[in-house]
Amino acid sequence: MYVIYQYTDRKYKNIENLTVAPDTHVCKSTLKLGLINENEFNSSNVQLIVINRWQELFKNTQYKPIDIHTPLWLWSRNGFKEIK
Repeated sequence: MYVIYQYTDRKYKNIENLTVAPDTHVCKSTLKLGLINENEFNSSNVQLIVINRWQELFKNTQYKPIDIHTPLWLWSRNGFKEIK
């Protein structure tokens, strides 16, 4: 569903309810950004914690948690390379 949303002109109702997909790379990026700590990262419910942090961060903004998935994934996948 995310790919359809991101790469087509398909419109959805309540798209803000699509969470960031908390895979390994998204969790690592969330840790790197300081939105979770090491204990949270190593906990068995890290995915739920990551989902909640991004929902809290974007609450009452124009952004949706799913919007951040690709940049976070790519950033981690590419070794957190610094942008100059």
